[in-house]
Amino acid sequence: MPVTVYSDQNIAAADVNDGTANAPLLNRVLAQYDEVCAAQQEERALMLQDRRFAFIAGAQWEDAWSDQWANGIMVEVNEVALGLQKIVDDYRANRVIVNFRAADDKASEVTADFLDGLFRADVYNSKGQQAFDNAFEEAASGGMGAWELCNEYEDEFDPDNEYQRISFKAVTDADQSVFFDPNARLYDKSDAMWALVVVAMSPAAYERQFNRSAPTSWPNDITKPYYDWYTPTIVRVARYYEVEIKRSKLLTFRNVLIDEEEKHWADDLSDATRADMEAQGWREVRQRMVKRRRVHLWVLSGSEVLEDCGYIAGNQIPIVPVYGQRRFIDNMERVQGHVRKAKDPQRVNNTMISKLVETASIAPIERPIFTPQQIAGHEHSWAVANLNRAPYALVNPLVDESSGQIMGTGPVGKVEPPQLPPVIATLIQYMGDSVRRLTNADDGAGEVRANISAEAMDIAATRTDAKTAIYMDNFRQSMQRCGEIYLSMARDIYVEEGRKADTLGDDGEEGTAVLMEPFTDERGRFMIRNDLSAGRYKVIADVTEATATRRDKTVKTLVNIAQIAGASDPTLAMAALNTALVNMDGEGMKDMQDWVRDRLVQQGILKPTPEEKQQLEEAAANQQPDPQSLALLAMAEKENRLAHKAEADTALSKAKTVETLVGAQAKQAESERDDALALKDITESALAAVQPPKVSPRSYREL
Repeated sequence: MPVTVYSDQNIAAADVNDGTANAPLLNRVLAQYDEVCAAQQEERALMLQDRRFAFIAGAQWEDAWSDQWANGIMVEVNEVALGLQKIVDDYRANRVIVNFRAADDKASEVTADFLDGLFRADVYNSKGQQAFDNAFEEAASGGMGAWELCNEYEDEFDPDNEYQRISFKAVTDADQSVFFDPNARLYDKSDAMWALVVVAMSPAAYERQFNRSAPTSWPNDITKPYYDWYTPTIVRVARYYEVEIKRSKLLTFRNVLIDEEEKHWADDLSDATRADMEAQGWREVRQRMVKRRRVHLWVLSGSEVLEDCGYIAGNQIPIVPVYGQRRFIDNMERVQGHVRKAKDPQRVNNTMISKLVETASIAPIERPIFTPQQIAGHEHSWAVANLNRAPYALVNPLVDESSGQIMGTGPVGKVEPPQLPPVIATLIQYMGDSVRRLTNADDGAGEVRANISAEAMDIAATRTDAKTAIYMDNFRQSMQRCGEIYLSMARDIYVEEGRKADTLGDDGEEGTAVLMEPFTDERGRFMIRNDLSAGRYKVIADVTEATATRRDKTVKTLVNIAQIAGASDPTLAMAALNTALVNMDGEGMKDMQDWVRDRLVQQGILKPTPEEKQQLEEAAANQQPDPQSLALLAMAEKENRLAHKAEADTALSKAKTVETLVGAQAKQAESERDDALALKDITESALAAVQPPKVSPRSYREL
């Protein structure tokens, strides 16, 4: 069925509603939004403060903390960002992938593999990795991130291309712009009945897209504990998703010509479509009322409904939330990231360092104090002593005026810099250690140390990685939810029979697949593959290392196998070494890797691609045999002829033997027949000699 395109870029001004007929809807959504903001305002403000604390210069002195030290030096030693950066680096080195698996007999692993490649291709084409990275970083720092799935035209500039695809859109400032049904309790919000996304745009873009000269922004009910002097002028627009579950009529049609059945919702069948189905031989055989879940989308401003987009593709709200650390306390969802617990130690550490800097900046250097009589005549030498690096300095002695005796030549005193109080030194050391311990900013696990075993370093790295495990596991759940939403949408988007869809392998290899393609499997069964409407599929999300890291480990493992198998199995060692060469990364290795791959394919170690298989067949057909092969073929042909001649001679000998036996049997049968005839004649002659002569009976007249 046709699916409405609801991407931001495809909301045409001509299709915008006047909004006057949807006032009850707008009031209801505003009431829901106010209810959520009232309950979550404090948590949302803390999330935003955490993100600013980690990334914006000066934000560590925001709020009431700056009032206490407003007239002093404010230094930032941002160790929180270092620990946060390590979490982000670990995530980028260990990506989360989505795999689809067949869950019933109607589903197939071939179609599941197609879904894997289709998902990766859509992520690549829509730059979805940027949306994932943005969501993870916001969740790790502030506690909440999100991204959104939508369908858009494959090529919106091609009027003849009506194919659609699924794209992944980043949602920025998710803690201020994404709101779910407060009754939802699951992590992934799959049980939410509504969701709202606030999108910011410039007034000019608002007027151009919605044809409104006086923009009315969606209200912002989150109080911010800071003030920015310079901010862009924006207009907020809300996308409101609502789940509708209604009982609808499900029709079952049967085609007796091909002995198949199809099911269609009565609401989706137009009169023209139904007439076309009847012309093709489809007849309605039964109907039933079934609960149907659909998601409705509206675009709202602060004063009106800008557009009623209708039902979207799929039956799930296409917003994927990501949380850093999430829990329910006092019947309210509370979320935090990696920054929250380190804020106070970081503030105290900044304060103590600022106090130290301030003390050092106003404290004088140690200077001697002389009387004017002592320095008279030597002012210039003292002034340039540091520049000239003088080895000594001269002063006049102090003379007692009454007695004329010298009283002394040294300074009468000196100005000393203040000493650092012990409490400040203790606080700096303790708070610095606390920040590094809480944020894991400097764990030392990545440093190579002398006299430390690899096992001990691995244990230290594992202990460090345990601090990032909760963020990676939560993101894995979010990616699983993303796969579920994607599958629901794909069943409505990729429905064109014979359509060629782009796919992408896990190693970046591009490919294409045909939707609903008939084929015969290895058992000779006729099937339809890449049909997303048939069967159920499970979504499995797992953490995997980056492709380069996996390749490096694969190469090391194969080299070790080659070394171990070198003495006992040279063939295995050579195969392992060649496979390692294929997986190596390096400048100028492409030609050698292609040559090695050809050898592995010819040896049967690697399965050839369809192109390689065709090339092998063509090469085998066109290959000219060498002289040695020709000699071997001639010898084989000669041996074959001799074998055939021997078989023919044997057959002829057998035939002659059979002919001889048959002739002997015929002569024996003829002899036996002659003997039987002779015996018969003798017997008849003997009988005739023994019997009396026959007398003719007398007639009645003779009597």
